[in-house]
Amino acid sequence: MPATSAPTTATSREVLLIGFGGPTRGCCKRVDPCPGEAYCFVSGIFGHNPARKARIEEVTGHYRQLGGYSGYNAHTDKQASALKQELAKRGHPLNIRTGYHHWMPYARTTIAEMARDGVKDAVVLIMAPHQSSVSWDLYLRITGEGIEQAGPNAPRISAVVDPWWNKQGFIEAIAARIREAAGREGINLNDPATGLLLSAHSIPRPVAETSPYCKQVEETAALVVKSLGLKPGDTRVAYQSQPADSRIEWTGPSIERALDELKASGKKAVIGAAVGFLCDNVEVLHDLGIEGKQHANSIGLKFTRAQAVHDHPAFISMLADQVEAKLKALATA
Repeated sequence: MPATSAPTTATSREVLLIGFGGPTRGCCKRVDPCPGEAYCFVSGIFGHNPARKARIEEVTGHYRQLGGYSGYNAHTDKQASALKQELAKRGHPLNIRTGYHHWMPYARTTIAEMARDGVKDAVVLIMAPHQSSVSWDLYLRITGEGIEQAGPNAPRISAVVDPWWNKQGFIEAIAARIREAAGREGINLNDPATGLLLSAHSIPRPVAETSPYCKQVEETAALVVKSLGLKPGDTRVAYQSQPADSRIEWTGPSIERALDELKASGKKAVIGAAVGFLCDNVEVLHDLGIEGKQHANSIGLKFTRAQAVHDHPAFISMLADQVEAKLKALATA
């Protein structure tokens, strides 16, 4: 049974995964005629603001360049299925559902389905490794709003899984993906001419100043470097996907600037890994895998992108540890 499908019988508790979402085939029916799933998805991220039309068109172009859709939801479903299997092996046969902020199934829709199916409470797992008001906090807010909208039969939130940006399984999975990329391309990670670029999504500077986001990203990067046995000086942390038309400052350095710095330090080959993302969505594939690679090549660097953690066993085991800890706490409360 897919992790996102409803159970055959009502259960008292389920796990609810909340994430960003990505456009899949199927018109959202917001406007007629349909401008395409990717356009509606990107427009929604910008609040369907006509003043951001140029930026909406630009980002939609990234999706169209990569086929018009995103693998985000499918990757998250695989993560949910793997987590469900791992929890079942540990004696916790719980159904797991997914809900998204920016695409179907929306968080509010999934919560409404849980209410109809008689689910009494939910353990919420936020699918974002680092905390800020535009990621972690926002996902908690839309979960709460979905419960309010679902009415008196809505499941209650019995627990929210703790943040895990620095947990061993997450770090191990990132490091393993980097080693895989190095092996695939014949790159020696211990060669002084090899550099590492670790990226996370850029956020507005005012948001960063009121959240632990950048500190957590830096800690994730430092732990990955330690796990790989590399020197901190061989690594740069970068922030990707900054809007060029914004009137406010966003976190940096950009991928391009970080690559320039690695080149200036004598690096000849760089492996890029998106440590702020859990799967290869379009932003990772385009902003790091295409634009990042193009810039690296233009300045004489060999560039290889490592796959995101996806459903790596170490990552899934870590998530299971986190969920299990909450289940045990609830059992003794």
